Amino acid sequence: MKNVLIIGLGEFGKHLARKLVSLKNEVCIIDSNSEVVNLLSTEFTNAYVGDCMQKQTLKELGAKNFDIVIVAIGQNFQASLEITSHLKELGCKYIISKAASEIQAKFLKMAGADETVYPEKDIAERIAIKVNASNIFDYIQLTDEYSMYEIQIPETWVGYSIKELDIRRKFDVNIIAIKNNGIINLPTADYTFYKEDHIYLFGKASSALKIEKDKNKTIQKKEKAQAKK
Repeated sequence: MKNVLIIGLGEFGKHLARKLVSLKNEVCIIDSNSEVVNLLSTEFTNAYVGDCMQKQTLKELGAKNFDIVIVAIGQNFQASLEITSHLKELGCKYIISKAASEIQAKFLKMAGADETVYPEKDIAERIAIKVNASNIFDYIQLTDEYSMYEIQIPETWVGYSIKELDIRRKFDVNIIAIKNNGIINLPTADYTFYKEDHIYLFGKASSALKIEKDKNKTIQKKEKAQAKK
């Protein structure tokens, strides 16, 4: 459980606060709009009205004592930048600031943000990847290059094992788990695929899309082995 301060209660801030509470974190919220704070005061024990562009407000709130401070302001970049700078000067442990563009993210990091989030870009990329490949059900970006994907296996994989398909070498991915009426964690190389299987894999987007293209390919390796018998 973490102690989190959220500054700014737009849609992003509200949804974030509610989710963090549902995950059993202690959440304190603050916004300069008293109407918004009053509406949320029934959901959050620690809800305050205040102008966080004033350094003294953050100091009195005890911002530096929180495990994480999230600047969730979306429309007023000047406010977001100043608040991030104040938080850094107060010695906050970890600051996450919301950006609306790449350049904003760059300046927020210069002002003292340990991490920036760019929700619009993240959502757009997530949808684009899912739309681009019909067999990708979901994905979580872990770094600029690597993500974790949930993929429905190509029909050509059914009846073959992970070892026979030589998946790691062929596609440069690691299978983390397999879902089929439940989750099979860390399957062995001898696991044989079923038609309903979904795989959770770790790799690059190009590797995930390569599996999509493999749907209509014929498996040659096993056929050659059978021909030798």
